[in-house]
Order: sequence, then C-alpha cells, then structure tokens
Amino acid sequence: MNSDDRSSAVLSRCPYAHAADIQPDPCADYLALKEAPAVHKDEVLGVWFITGAEEVAELIRHPSLSSAWPERGRTVLHDSAAVGETGGRTSDTVRRWFMFNDGARHKALRGLVAPLFSAGRLARLRPFVEEQADALLGVRSGVVDVMADLAVPLSSRVICRVLGLPAEIAPRLEVWSHDIAALLVSDYLPEVSRRGHLALGEIQDAVDAALGDPGIPPDSALALLRRAQEEDGVDEADITAVASLVVYAGFETTSTFIGKAVRSVLHADAWRELRTGGSVTAVEELLRFDTSVRQIARVATEPIAVDGQRIEAGDLVLLMLGAANRDPSAFADPEHLRLDRKIKKHLAFGYGQHYCLGAGLARMEVQILLERMSARWQDVKLVAPPTTRLHFGIPVLERLELEVS
Repeated sequence: MNSDDRSSAVLSRCPYAHAADIQPDPCADYLALKEAPAVHKDEVLGVWFITGAEEVAELIRHPSLSSAWPERGRTVLHDSAAVGETGGRTSDTVRRWFMFNDGARHKALRGLVAPLFSAGRLARLRPFVEEQADALLGVRSGVVDVMADLAVPLSSRVICRVLGLPAEIAPRLEVWSHDIAALLVSDYLPEVSRRGHLALGEIQDAVDAALGDPGIPPDSALALLRRAQEEDGVDEADITAVASLVVYAGFETTSTFIGKAVRSVLHADAWRELRTGGSVTAVEELLRFDTSVRQIARVATEPIAVDGQRIEAGDLVLLMLGAANRDPSAFADPEHLRLDRKIKKHLAFGYGQHYCLGAGLARMEVQILLERMSARWQDVKLVAPPTTRLHFGIPVLERLELEVS
C-alpha cells in the first residue's frame, strides 16, 4: 500500500472525514501522531507530545508535571508575543481555575463544588435533564441539526441549572465557551485575548448579578460558593473563577461530545445497534473513539525520564488523550467503533487527581439524549457532511444536520 492509499484508509475510518472542499480533517491531527514515537518532541515549538496510552496514564499522574501551565508553560509562539503583563498566559481568572492548580489549592477549590457532582445530586438532577431532552426532541421530524437544536441548548440549560444562573443566560454560553477555548490555545493573538477576556468579564457580570439575587436556588453551585465566601472567607476572585470554569468546562465538553457521539454512530452505520444495545456501554466506547478533549497540557517542574527520553524542567508537555484512546496496545482494533466494546478504562476524562469532576454529568446527559433519540427515530441519515469550522485554530463542530423519521 502506498502513502496515498494509507492516507485514504485512515480517512475512511475517521469520523471527521468529509469532502476536502468543506473543511480539512482535524481528526487526522492526532491519528497521524500515532506513527511517531509515543514520546517525542516538536523541536520547532519546543513542545513534547505523549501519545501512547501507557505513557499518558503514567505522566498524567506524575508529581513532576504541573497542571499550572497557564502560569508557567510557553511555546515559541508566546515567546515572540506580548503575553500577559506578569508573564503568565491566558488571564488571571483562568490561572485561578482549580484544573490549572496543584496540591492543596487544587484540592480546596475543587472541593467547593465537588458535592454538586455526587451520585445523589446527579440523581436529583436527572429528571430535569430528561425533561429538557424531551422538550427539545418533542415531535421533531424532517431535518434536525444536532448541534443547534439539541446539543447546545441541552448542555447550556443544564449548566445554568447546576450553577443557579437564570435560564435566559443559556443562549450566551456557546459564544463564551468558544472564545475561552481559543484563549487557552491562541492567547498570543491579540484578538483572541480580547475576545477571551470579554467572555470572562461577561460571565463575571452574570455571576455577580446571580450572587446578589436573594432568590438564588439554595442547592445551586452559586449558593454553595456564596456560603463558602461568607463563612470560610474564600477569595471573591476564586468564586468567580470556579463559576467560570463550570460554565466553560460543563458546557463546552458536553455539547461537543453529544455532536461527536452522534456523528460517530452514523459514520459507523451503527444506529440500529444503538437502538438495540445499551446506552451505558455505548457511551464509553463513543468517549474512547472520538474524545471530546483531545489533549491536556502539563509543564515539567524538574527533569523526567520516560521511554528513553528526557523532559527538562520548564518543558511544556501535551498529553494526547485522543491518540492514547486509539492506541492498539490498549484497545483491540481501535480505529473501529464497537458499541458493545467492554472498556475497563479510557482517558477521555483524564486520570488521577485531575479526573474530570463533571464526568458523571456529561455521561448522564449523553446517555439520556441518545436513548431518546434512538427510541424516537428509527431511520436517521446525514443531510450533508458535518460542518466543522476553525475558531482561531480551535475546531468547532458547527452543523450536524440529520433527516429523521
């Protein structure tokens, strides 16, 4: 098989594959990385890429890799730009996010909202998610855009409910999240920095308004955060930071995954299998197959030896979750979607102390929506190839139109 044949074979199995004149294939970014060593450095950017499942699982918990990359991690793109008045990346609010902190600070801030994602809380939230899914699906037939009609409104309404933000805020979450996502990657671009800071400022305004409302739901995240501020003296800036993290991470990753999950099922011609199989097992395979968060960053605090390589202190390290979830040493025939695959562990939500706090909520939303979609619609087909656009370098699944009956 020549190189062109191999490229075509990869694209034919890739859920992002579509006509080249619509969009380039973002999935090929990490599938191509599988041909490189599991631990290798991009000498141009000065960044390490970790793609093997075993290596990612090892390094994601390594004590010499810090999550505080917005404070410490830079590439040559940032060295040549004026990034941050104090030398830090992104923004002060983002650098306060508990996912970008280590040790005691990470544990304390994460603990503020951890009770909201307990099994008991999720069980009480489930009827609301089911009600919203049913309302969005209604008696829809004909053409349905999975993103605009289902994924985006469901995820935004659920996160507003969890936080205690007014329902009318929900439509604003999509733009905020896209601009913050760009800020996390391309903050060396002035327009990205401007839009990202604007989004964070508008979130802070919405949070401040809600915190000042005496009628805020007592079981909401903002009520919990307000009590922590009043009773425990938690910094006001940390309250805003935690709230903005829940807005961003809770909405963006779940809405994106809903779209990716439906797209993957259709790509594999597995709608009938989804209708007859169990959604719990299917969701785990869908998470593995097309990971919502394709990579997470760390910065080395001291030298690390791994796979015959030496990562130096200060080096930026990208743990490629998407590539690791396609590692043939961890998953048999990883390029093929098998909804009945029994998975002991995948890396879609990370691993260890920084395991995604909202993983249970994301699973619940996707399971509920897929169950209802597959029960209502016997026949589903794509109206047109899925449309992905680049938002300052970040691929965004913009349209996924289905003909349903």
